[in-house]
Amino acid sequence: MSLSIHVKFQDDFKIIELDGRILSEVDLEPAHRLLDENKTWKLVFDLSKLQHTNSSGIAFLVKSMTRARIHGGEVIILKVGEGIKKLFEITKMHEVFPIVESLSEAKSVFKQ
Repeated sequence: MSLSIHVKFQDDFKIIELDGRILSEVDLEPAHRLLDENKTWKLVFDLSKLQHTNSSGIAFLVKSMTRARIHGGEVIILKVGEGIKKLFEITKMHEVFPIVESLSEAKSVFKQ
């Protein structure tokens, strides 16, 4: 596996840290299980340690956002690295997701 996932809770939201590289759908199997078992739909994806993703990673984030919104929640992206930031700009994902640099900013977005 090229990807490790770490989950933390803060206040009323869940922080999901993606660490490594998403090279195929197989790398995302644990993330899909996490999403299937999820009960908290205020999600912060910390991408500060994500080095690479392909279309599978982008699709997973969009799926997460769709499911969160169905359940009255939201997905926020935290700390996007330069390589991923360029990909988000090319794919226009920076227009789809709220992107913040700190957890205090994420809290503010959830309060809106």
